Amino acid sequence: MKSFCCFLLVAMSYAVAFASTVRAEHLVFEGKDGPGNGKKVVLISGDEEYRSEEALPMLGKILSQRHGFTCTVLFSIDPDKGYIDPNNQKNLPGLEALTDADLMIVATRFRTPSEEQMKSFDAYLAAGKPVIGLRTAT
Repeated sequence: MKSFCCFLLVAMSYAVAFASTVRAEHLVFEGKDGPGNGKKVVLISGDEEYRSEEALPMLGKILSQRHGFTCTVLFSIDPDKGYIDPNNQKNLPGLEALTDADLMIVATRFRTPSEEQMKSFDAYLAAGKPVIGLRTAT
């Protein structure tokens, strides 16, 4: 029993150490069979009120599993600590996923990403590709 407790303590220590080094970035749901097969959707989350960081991964999974779209979900990320932070209005990494996207779904409020991050966003809009804005989407 004593050796099992020691093993459990060591295993938990490794789990805590590993968990503290994990950094959030983005989610990708590969498309299954369906009418959207071969099409890419980028879902951009970033609000402190409507919980888009919870809703958009669910929407992305539904679109990929039931309709065949490959979905990438982006989040507001704390740049220092690396975790999803809906209150961080200045960091939306991964917008380069828009380069080959067929659809952008935006659920943001009052975001101000850097000029560098906005280049892919601006290019996507300039290409005239479709955008769906959810709720306030500012």
